Amino acid sequence: MLRTGLCTLIAALCATLLPATADAAPAPGVRASYANPVRTDGHVDAAATIERLQAMNAGTYAFLVQNETDWHDLEAFLPPAQTAGLAVWAYLVPPTECPGGTSCAEYLPHKKDYTAWAKAIGSLSQHYPVLKAWAIDDFNHNLPFFTASYTKQIRDAGRAVQPGLEFYPVVYSDAVTTSFVDAYGGNIDNLIMPFRDDPHRNTLWTGGVSAQLDTLVTRLAAKNRKLILMVYASTLSATTVAPDVAYVRAVTAAGLQYTAAGKIAGVVQYALPLTAGRPQKSDESFAHTGNGGLVFTVHPDTATKAGDFAAASTTIHLDDGSSSCRMVLWHGDDRAGSSPAGYHFKQAQVGGTQVWQRDVATEDTDWYTSAPIDLTPRLTGGSAVLTLRLYEAKAVADYEVVARFDDVSLTGCHVADPGFESTGGWTFSRKNGDVNGGQHTYDPAYSTSVLAAVGALYAA
Repeated sequence: MLRTGLCTLIAALCATLLPATADAAPAPGVRASYANPVRTDGHVDAAATIERLQAMNAGTYAFLVQNETDWHDLEAFLPPAQTAGLAVWAYLVPPTECPGGTSCAEYLPHKKDYTAWAKAIGSLSQHYPVLKAWAIDDFNHNLPFFTASYTKQIRDAGRAVQPGLEFYPVVYSDAVTTSFVDAYGGNIDNLIMPFRDDPHRNTLWTGGVSAQLDTLVTRLAAKNRKLILMVYASTLSATTVAPDVAYVRAVTAAGLQYTAAGKIAGVVQYALPLTAGRPQKSDESFAHTGNGGLVFTVHPDTATKAGDFAAASTTIHLDDGSSSCRMVLWHGDDRAGSSPAGYHFKQAQVGGTQVWQRDVATEDTDWYTSAPIDLTPRLTGGSAVLTLRLYEAKAVADYEVVARFDDVSLTGCHVADPGFESTGGWTFSRKNGDVNGGQHTYDPAYSTSVLAAVGALYAA
């Protein structure tokens, strides 16, 4: 999950993460983000980083130790963090992410000896009590190495030096099984769970957050443990649409509701950038005009079934004094006209009746308009539900696509937000989840906007 040179940020409304006893979860209220540090000459600029954290109402910073300079940078970061009252976590990488390969020979100073890492972090915590906890990224991808007994050993090693030091492994939702909780629950202090809409892997669809949290909250409660929700504030690998500000805001807000209710321990955001005025990493615009557009995707190596779809719906209303309604759609996709036909279809429905469709293999990759479509016969009492969707006419095993809609042009009638420039005007649905869809807004100053959005949620 991590990228070389990144650090993490935990922005907490509670100012610090309160230590838990071995059998009790921390007090509820932790709000968190996961961010890039401000760096100069390859080193973390502690003063500038802390200034940005404070501007964001951040109370805790999880410091990634991966590069050869990171451990020394952590040691240098702790004194000003302590002066600022900023709590810190040490965030380690597992063998699958070690510099130089899985032997961790270049992962300095303690290489593959995580007992030594735990003791060193505990020793630092004795000198700087703001160092509250430590974490290991992608923990469940390394379970043959991190056995339950070894996990207990490394956790106990840190606590032997600093009794209040907590340990948070990063575990993806599909790995938080009953057997995992039974085997590891007593050897950890809660866990960090990244939300990526498993098993569908995307940062576009937010509708599954609550269901996933409900399942895992119940599962972890058997060992009196809680999770910390990780929100992707930076691009998730192997996805076609980068998270935008609205996505980060929606998932964060859901996590904060669960935190306020005491169901989870907090919210942490992956790689939220601290340097102002930067676009999202690997982002692109899906808009015809403006910055907002409607986008649907099927990822590579993803199997779909005939009848699967993702859809966006809103209500058409006749204009005052109008007796007719006509529509022109701007649409596009990333498939060339030579692509296999008969699989992915862009469609429009009004009142449940299909009024337009186009195979993604019909045209090339530019934007196109539909012919004018008379919707008048489909209105009832001057209104009807308009649905735009990507529909699977036949199953695919590995046939990726990104389809786009924008600038719904209506004559004699109207919808809310025809250009997809705001949120709230459209509702989203899907069948089976292998096709995903949602609004996406490109922001050339994403780092400034997302920091402000998350900071406002934390300050609330």
